[in-house]
Amino acid sequence: MGQTLSGGRAPAPVGTNTCVCDVTPPVSLTLPMDAAASRRARAFLEQTHCPAHNTRVLSRARLLLSEVVTNAVRHGSPPITTELECRGAEGMHVRVSDASPGAPVVRQVDVEATGGRGMALVDLLSEQWGVEPGQAGKAVWFQLREDAA
Repeated sequence: MGQTLSGGRAPAPVGTNTCVCDVTPPVSLTLPMDAAASRRARAFLEQTHCPAHNTRVLSRARLLLSEVVTNAVRHGSPPITTELECRGAEGMHVRVSDASPGAPVVRQVDVEATGGRGMALVDLLSEQWGVEPGQAGKAVWFQLREDAA
């Protein structure tokens, strides 16, 4: 389902997309670098998602946001910021940025491994995903559409 964009056409940054939702504005939250970050990100998603366009993708969004935020806590650098944007019929756009330039990798892991599957889940369950290098780190984003669920 998903794809990594590396040098190809990148999505418009949060808040600048031409397909704007008239129900829910883009929102962002800076998260702590601790074990509670994923829980706080999920609560933020629950409170701020677009009820008109994003309800059916909420369970996938919860899982993938948890995975990406956990990666940022484990492998990134502060600050961690999560951004949510409803793009109407184009779906939900989620972006997690941190100050580390290191990009996540989809790994092949052993069946017995207790971790390492986060980005594989993002790749499998999102319509698109990618990594945007920034001046101070990177942002990992994914896109979910209701009609693709």
